[in-house]
Amino acid sequence: MAVFGAQGIRDAMTKSYHKHVRNLTGQALPEDTSLHEAGLYGALATRYKAGFKSMPEVAVWSELAPFVHLPPDEGLAALAEYVVYKEMPAKADRPALSAQIRRGWSLLDQDERESMEAMAEINGFPWLLLL
Repeated sequence: MAVFGAQGIRDAMTKSYHKHVRNLTGQALPEDTSLHEAGLYGALATRYKAGFKSMPEVAVWSELAPFVHLPPDEGLAALAEYVVYKEMPAKADRPALSAQIRRGWSLLDQDERESMEAMAEINGFPWLLLL
């Protein structure tokens, strides 16, 4: 497991996701929230906290919109690459990330896309530039 650089970010996100999934297994989750979604949320929210950034819960959930409907392995890999893109843009695999975000985006219904696009614009989520 890498500690620094882009691979360190990917590894940290993966480790955080699996820790959250492991800790939440068998526990009651909010209605309509899968273990995968909770793991993605936990990993991204923890990354914000580790960077001493305050992000409201609703904003974190909104930022996850392009990732939550992807299959778990793909959603996790895409989220990890997204965090690399946010923190070290030159080190991210931008073409692959853009393809994953577009795929995840296509899995949302029209109403979800409209509301999430508005949230992305308000919060300045970088994934909006990759659609």
